[in-house]
Amino acid sequence: MKPSFFTVRENYPTRASVDRTALYKAIGWDALVGVTAYQNTCATRVSLALVRSGMRIPGRLAILKGEHKGSLIEPGHARLSILLQRRNLLGLPEVHRGGQARQAIGRRSGIVSFWRIQDGSGPDEGHIDIVFPDPHTADGPACGSQCYWQAGEVWFWPLI
Repeated sequence: MKPSFFTVRENYPTRASVDRTALYKAIGWDALVGVTAYQNTCATRVSLALVRSGMRIPGRLAILKGEHKGSLIEPGHARLSILLQRRNLLGLPEVHRGGQARQAIGRRSGIVSFWRIQDGSGPDEGHIDIVFPDPHTADGPACGSQCYWQAGEVWFWPLI
């Protein structure tokens, strides 16, 4: 069952309030704090928000301590995005080509996955985040940490 966006947002650990070290220590992943492959926390943050909101994520790694000890989360953007497409999770997303997503999502809320982000300094990247109406503008969405509207493709799962 899909959680409400309000519940997901309340359970989302923002970068402003929980840095990477604190995030990993809170879930018992102390050993991963300095591991290069786990520097990006976007999928971990979204997974944790969904688990805290009552969803069961068939992720690769278990939460090792805290209230949700034993629950699985997925630390990878691509794998989490693909998992969320399952009917028993969020189902198929809306798929938008680069440049169209921002306007198509508009003032709706949900989960957003950015594919083929190019910043010119390396390989294509991905990012997954929460998205909601930007309180500072009348016409656009904002993300929990970072939006990449220039991405080659954007997946969006609306949550009410």
